[in-house]
Amino acid sequence: MLEKVEDLAKLAKKTAPIRMGVVFAHDPYVIEAVAKSREAGDIFPVLIGNQEKIKEILREEALNMPCEIIDENDPDQASRIAMDLVNDGEIQVIMKGLLDTKNLLKAVVNKESGIREKTLLSHVGLVSYPGFNRVLFVTDGAMNIDPGVEEKIMIIENAVELAHSLGYDNPAVGIVSAVEKVNPKIQSTVDASQIVKHYEENPPKGFVVDGPFAIDNLVSEESVKHKGIVSMVAGHADILLFPNLDGGNIFYKTSVFLAGAHSAGIVLGAKVPIVLTSRADTAMAKYNSILLAVVNHYGLRATDN
Repeated sequence: MLEKVEDLAKLAKKTAPIRMGVVFAHDPYVIEAVAKSREAGDIFPVLIGNQEKIKEILREEALNMPCEIIDENDPDQASRIAMDLVNDGEIQVIMKGLLDTKNLLKAVVNKESGIREKTLLSHVGLVSYPGFNRVLFVTDGAMNIDPGVEEKIMIIENAVELAHSLGYDNPAVGIVSAVEKVNPKIQSTVDASQIVKHYEENPPKGFVVDGPFAIDNLVSEESVKHKGIVSMVAGHADILLFPNLDGGNIFYKTSVFLAGAHSAGIVLGAKVPIVLTSRADTAMAKYNSILLAVVNHYGLRATDN
């Protein structure tokens, strides 16, 4: 179990470098994170984008970084090149650079040349806080706007697979709402009851699920005792499933910008992990996200050695 996001660096140290394709890499903040990862021995970068601008950034930052550069100025074509590299086994992680998310994802889900492996792509963010004893997995605050019950089940299972790859044998999944009781007027509580019923009828392997819960019921044992809640998830949730993109995104960004949380995040459901960071993310958050993708790619079999 991770106590803080920075623990990803220790896990990544136990793996061999992987080839990471960066789509539209001509961005100083992206290259800063990539260079840090390369220096640490986590990746070998394949930089796809404006070759002249990439080389200019490398010169300005005095970075003598071994890498491959593929010159391509069209965002759709650059994205297609990354898909081909994945399908040919040439790269094991993709990172979004200076292009719109829609351009990259359009290539990912393309039926002929894309790399989508599952029905649903979803984003999982990791956050850790000063003074808090564990990392929280936050999903989905970046991809799925208003998922229904079936989509939420797929989002849960993507997040659980990530947790398993990071060493969690039996992660606790808490379904987030504003209250801990089902209220027909609050759709997220109704969805939560249906999700719980699904897993009662189809017992999960390697994780537990419960909800609905307000945030305090999921992270504070004192709150749980005060309210007399009995649950395997209450008070010690690892994965927080939010009702919609608004809730997940607000929680994630509030954690980072107001609570001083360290963060990382990737998109799951494709053939390879996708590092899909915001322009507002720091170089350290981008670096942590690369580490998360590397460890997810290898899983415990490599990091336990």
